[in-house]
Amino acid sequence: MTNQADVQTLKQKVAESSQILDHEGLVDYHGHVSARIPGTHLLLIKPVARPHYSIKPEDILTVDIEEYAAADMSQWDPSKQKGRTIDSPVPPRETMLHVSIYQARLDVMSVVHTHQLIATAMGVGNTPIKALYNQALPFAPETPIFPKPNLIANIALGREAAACLADRNAMLMRGHGVVVVGESVEHAVSNTIYLERTALMQVIASIVGSPTALSPEYIAEFGPDWNRRASHAYEYFRSLVPSLGGKRG
Repeated sequence: MTNQADVQTLKQKVAESSQILDHEGLVDYHGHVSARIPGTHLLLIKPVARPHYSIKPEDILTVDIEEYAAADMSQWDPSKQKGRTIDSPVPPRETMLHVSIYQARLDVMSVVHTHQLIATAMGVGNTPIKALYNQALPFAPETPIFPKPNLIANIALGREAAACLADRNAMLMRGHGVVVVGESVEHAVSNTIYLERTALMQVIASIVGSPTALSPEYIAEFGPDWNRRASHAYEYFRSLVPSLGGKRG
């Protein structure tokens, strides 16, 4: 069973992930990182509308996955919010997206949802992102595209989105954003960064020539190696964030 020290460490990781994604320019006040607490039906997530650059471990909220799914739309009532002011910390409206994926995918321990520019544009253009280079191996054979732009605020839409994601590590949401999942926070956050870089590479490659995805044989051979190195990538991106003690701004 996960102890309190482990939970606190996980809260720290969720909070610093918000700052990493902010430093990479992939989030503003929208978007969220979550983590499943191992051995429980609980997830950790940032409060809605809080800027990512200032999120601290003590800000991170705990949500019961089963209770949230069962309560459905009653978990969030926009009519009770005072304009642009949200007085108390509450989970993002699209926590249901995270909840639905955790229910469908027991292998997933972290979920990231962002509206990052280039990958989102790929979804708008109905163009899946492919595994074009080594850091894109987790996206093989290509990202599915969820066809609805809706906010995923109810369990029915959440289950649709989770079904579209299926067993993949990333999904584009047409007219909305992206979802990236991983077996750890490190995997999900690193892959979120590389999803945007792969999208940019695919756009450039399409301009100068014809993008060629890595072969299934290569992906099968080297995919596990990159999977093992995701935590190294995470630590590198963390080292760039000044607020986390990074030396490079």
